[in-house]
Amino acid sequence: MDPCEAPRPFGTQLRTQLQDMPEWQRLIERSRQRSLYVHRLDPQRGKDAQVLPGAELRRREQAQRPMLELARQGMQRLWEQVREAGYVVLLTDADGVALRMLHEDSQGSALRRAGLLDGRCWQESVEGTCAVALGLLERRALTVHHAEHFRAAHRALSCSAAPLQADDGTLLGVLDVTALESPRERASQQLALQLVRAAAALIEDAHFLRAHAGDWVLRVGSRPDLLEVDAALLAMDEAGRVLGASPRLVAMLGSDAATLRASTVEALFDAHADDIVGAAGRCLALTLRDGGRRCFGMVQAPRAAARASPPRACAPLQTTPRGPAASRVPGEADAAAAEPASALLRLAGTDSRMREHARRALRVLDRGIPVLLQGETGTGKERFAQAMHASSARRHGPFVAINCAAIPESLIESELFGYRGGAFTGANAKGARGKLLEADGGTLFLDEIGDMPLGLQTRLLRVLAERQVLALGAPRPCAIDVQLVCATHRDLSRLVGQGSFRLDLLYRINGLTLTLPALRERGDRLQLIEQMLRERAERAGMPEARLAPQALQLLLAHSWPGNLRELGNVLDTALALAEAPWIGPELVRAAVPPQPPAATPGAEAVRTGYVDASEATSELRAALQRRHWNVSAAARDLGVCRATLYRRMSREGLVPPRRG
Repeated sequence: MDPCEAPRPFGTQLRTQLQDMPEWQRLIERSRQRSLYVHRLDPQRGKDAQVLPGAELRRREQAQRPMLELARQGMQRLWEQVREAGYVVLLTDADGVALRMLHEDSQGSALRRAGLLDGRCWQESVEGTCAVALGLLERRALTVHHAEHFRAAHRALSCSAAPLQADDGTLLGVLDVTALESPRERASQQLALQLVRAAAALIEDAHFLRAHAGDWVLRVGSRPDLLEVDAALLAMDEAGRVLGASPRLVAMLGSDAATLRASTVEALFDAHADDIVGAAGRCLALTLRDGGRRCFGMVQAPRAAARASPPRACAPLQTTPRGPAASRVPGEADAAAAEPASALLRLAGTDSRMREHARRALRVLDRGIPVLLQGETGTGKERFAQAMHASSARRHGPFVAINCAAIPESLIESELFGYRGGAFTGANAKGARGKLLEADGGTLFLDEIGDMPLGLQTRLLRVLAERQVLALGAPRPCAIDVQLVCATHRDLSRLVGQGSFRLDLLYRINGLTLTLPALRERGDRLQLIEQMLRERAERAGMPEARLAPQALQLLLAHSWPGNLRELGNVLDTALALAEAPWIGPELVRAAVPPQPPAATPGAEAVRTGYVDASEATSELRAALQRRHWNVSAAARDLGVCRATLYRRMSREGLVPPRRG
């Protein structure tokens, strides 16, 4: 049967004839029947085409910007392959709306006559049978050639399209190449179909790698020399649990995405997960458990700074556990050791909670999601924020840290937002850029954000909402682009209830909230102590320094109320007191500070705001009176800085008595 004939009605005769057709022809014929009898379209009419107005198209483009950015390189590469043959490259979203087209300027009038316009909807219910419609419905690459199109106006076109899918099966859009003029023979479009299928796979891989930037990614292919550029992709964690599989790998294994995500690499390949992870950067010979087919693989670590060189030879993976001495191939560098893991994973150590926090942070990096770090004082919130910055795409930009509790309230606004010269009395004649603008293109870390005055909270909220900063005295705002990371040891929800922290600001800064564990709660205290000792010993010029077993036991038994900050101070002091590389228990006892007395409820309220505000005011007044209104001394007693205490005094209306 000639597919160019007019559509025939559904029936027993048609079903019988469809059985004798190639699959591509059956799909096209069914679509033509649906176009006529289900969607009730007129093949001779084109006036009912849907084209989005400019404003709606721009809104849709803005919503699809991440996908458009990922697809740009693949589209450009495809167009360079087909432009000499007069093809046009078209990208639609998951609704079939054309968002981008690449074409020669000389083709403009021909494109308009053919109806190839930005914003045009190519769904089957609107345009009938066409390549984009079949890509959306059938989720496969297909060519619709000349009169196979339903609309008469499109029967001069030859279109080949491939769907773009995420690893969870979600449809991202359709990539299409269209020839305005082409030979009558359908076989002339076979190369165009292969090219668009390959370009779509590259775009899907780019989407997969961005979605799994914080995971281990295994590249699987049939040729070891092409693993870097042409491979199916599998994302996994360090234990070998599958977190995602690219559409190419799903097709290669003959499975489905949901089934693979419930599996492990050890169930898919004849190999151990620790062997695969331990061979990062090296080419590995693998065997599929289902069918015994041989293939090759290469694993890359999360956020690796650089990839290993393409392998020259492939060694089969061992399927039995190996000892440390046998884990290296003689004469072969261990790429996993030479290539460091991401800064976040290194910082997390081996503590399970910290590693989970690191994995979650890696997943939200570079997606514009604000992160709120909570935890006791000294748990390493700023170090975690710095590691996030170093693991992100912004790592070459600035990292700007601001302690909201340490800047006097009168200076916070000018410090954060900057000012023009002469904006106020005493202002620098040249003005100041401000910390927010200094962080543009990088990471802004707001430490102790719970101590930010309410007035500044309002201004910060506006900056976060509009992504613009208006300096004091400036006529117009400046746009900024920052990754926001905030930190606090206070209960912000309770502060909201007390009226000292804005609820809408809390919603703006806690896109992802991570509570860092106290040092006494971490399961890797031993490794942390040894690591920090090595770092500090190197700085002190004592790289050979070691802890005696009794000294190490003292450190492990300590409760560490000051957490990592206290541990660092103790190690620095012990190294300074040591006269030999061996640090004994007597030096640790001398370096460990005495345990402070338990804080009164009121002192805790002044420090954290966790209890009733009236009780906090009473205890604050009592602390000041005990020290005869010496603010510095009272601040030391309460464990806060002077700027925080002055702000609390101003908030509670506490004024020193006049002295006659």
